[in-house]
Amino acid sequence: MIRIGLTGGIASGKSLVSSYFQELDIPILDADKIYKNLLKTNKLLYNEIKKTFNLEDFTLKQLGEIVFDDQTKLKTLNKIAHPYVIRYFAEQLEKMAKTEKFVVLDIPLLFEAKMESYCDVIICVYVDEIIQIERLMKRNNLTKEEALKRINSQMPLSEKCKISDYVIDNSQERDYTYQQFTEIFNKIKENKNVT
Repeated sequence: MIRIGLTGGIASGKSLVSSYFQELDIPILDADKIYKNLLKTNKLLYNEIKKTFNLEDFTLKQLGEIVFDDQTKLKTLNKIAHPYVIRYFAEQLEKMAKTEKFVVLDIPLLFEAKMESYCDVIICVYVDEIIQIERLMKRNNLTKEEALKRINSQMPLSEKCKISDYVIDNSQERDYTYQQFTEIFNKIKENKNVT
């Protein structure tokens, strides 16, 4: 089984590329969805966050407002959440290894969470920062300042590109993004550059 890591920056177009894999019936482990689901189903995780941040009950939105304003709190949250998410990934990958040829690990914080070892190959979805800010403001109804805070809370996209095996530039039309996706996936199928 070839494990394809898919990463990028917030609002860089990772979901678009993920949808291309979905169209090919390739299973996707989506870190954001897994995290949201674990918050609802894993009482240990929920209570640990509640206790650490001195909260009664909280929503994901409230938690986001707390951590995106404070890098230290964001690091603390990631330190709590990442082991739970990683454990879930490891369990799922073990199950899928028997039946799947490919699996996509859609992880925005792939490098930040040090999950490179779970991937055989890594694709980074890149977008120009001006476009990234505009998309994020529009998508999440944020001010420019709020959008920049969220972008700056992640490893710079340029750094992620340097340490990925492949880069898809999503700054232009969707057709161009799809063309790059097809070329890269064909290379992965031929097993080139897969460690």
